[in-house]
This record gives sequence, C-alpha cells and structure tokens, in this order.
Amino acid sequence: MGEYLPLFIDFSGKKVVIFGGGAVGERKARYFAGAEVTVVSREFTQCLEELGRDGVVRLDCRSVGSDDVASLIEGAFLVVAATGDKALNDEITRIAVERGILANNATGDSPAIVPSLVKKGDIMVAISTGGRSPAMAKYLRKRLELALGDDIGHMLSLQEAARDALKSIEKDQKRREQILWEILEDAEVWEALQESDEKAMETARRHFRPDR
Repeated sequence: MGEYLPLFIDFSGKKVVIFGGGAVGERKARYFAGAEVTVVSREFTQCLEELGRDGVVRLDCRSVGSDDVASLIEGAFLVVAATGDKALNDEITRIAVERGILANNATGDSPAIVPSLVKKGDIMVAISTGGRSPAMAKYLRKRLELALGDDIGHMLSLQEAARDALKSIEKDQKRREQILWEILEDAEVWEALQESDEKAMETARRHFRPDR
C-alpha cells in the first residue's frame, strides 16, 4: 500500500467521470455532488436515473472498452472505475494515471482513495483504512456521527465569532488562543449552546475579562 495523505479539495466545477452505473457508481456520484459528474454505463440504478433527470449528473449510456476510455476522460480531474469488471477497472485506472488524472479504483489498487465522511455543519472528518476495510471505515463513521453531536457545528460558529471579537480587544495572539481554548473546555458554554447561540456567546464572554 502506498503512503496516502489526506487532502480536502473543492470539486466545484471539476469534471469527474465515473465508470459503472451500479450501487458503487451511485454512491460515488452522490459523494461528488457539486462537481460536473458524468456516469458511463449500459445500465443505471433508479437513483442515478433520477439524478440524471434532475440534472445533478450526466448519464452516458454505452458499453465501454479500453479504446473508449481516453476520449471519455479527456479534461477530467478525477476518474472513478466502478464497473463490475475488475480487469476493466484496472485498465481505466492505468489509462487515467498515464494521463496524470487522479483515479479511484473500486476493485483494486487505487492511486486515490475516496474516504468515508462525517459532516456536522462545516466540520468534516474523513476516514480511510487505505482501502483495506470499507466495513471498518463505515463502522468508524457511525461511531463518530454519534460521538460528534450537532452542537459541534454551533461551537464552530461560536469560535469564529469569539475569535473575531477578540481581535479588537486582545492584541496578544497567544492570549487569544488561550481564551478560545478555555471556551472550548467550558462545560457551561456547551450547555448554553443547547439553548441558543446568543446564550452561548454571552457565557463565553466571561473568558474575555483580562483578570481571568
């Protein structure tokens, strides 16, 4: 297995080509919502058909041979090989890599891994097992979804607001960092978040006092 590193990329407007219209191709297409996604396959799941009708993805109904791949992936940022044919997936991946395009192979060695995601507001946690165990990645995602409550997103907004407020009253950066950390560790602030963001900010402002 290669030495993978996590990286968050804005896929808005980027071309993603997915080969395979089954359950795996559907999951990948939904994952890259916001990108310019084309799904190439002879058949598509009902969900993909609906996504195609809604204009969320573009469906290209055709059989694919290795001779077709190069033209289909031209200009792509990412290629996903998710057909039911491992040999074809490997060939699609090889052709993409030769052209300097990121490639995810659903059935074999994959230069680019699509992680499992936990999202709470603007907070995003990516989970990967290096392709060794999708079941473990799913298990960890479910555990984290339970562990990270919805209030984590509200705390992010509070931290942003507190950080902006502190810039005008506290010139020392290290002191600002300390205050923000104190807010994170304050159980009363977390409790106030259950009531309202305003109440939480009022509670957090106790840490702004210079005598603390």
